[in-house]
Amino acid sequence: MEKTSSALWKWLETLYVTKSLANCLVLKQRLFMFRMNEG
Repeated sequence: MEKTSSALWKWLETLYVTKSLANCLVLKQRLFMFRMNEG
């Protein structure tokens, strides 16, 4: 599991790279709603 939000973002980009603005916004929304487990 990625440790930082920037690393997670780069990982998501490699999985879902698109040039569509809508897809980019969906990825950003998923990133901002992502919660890491404590521990």
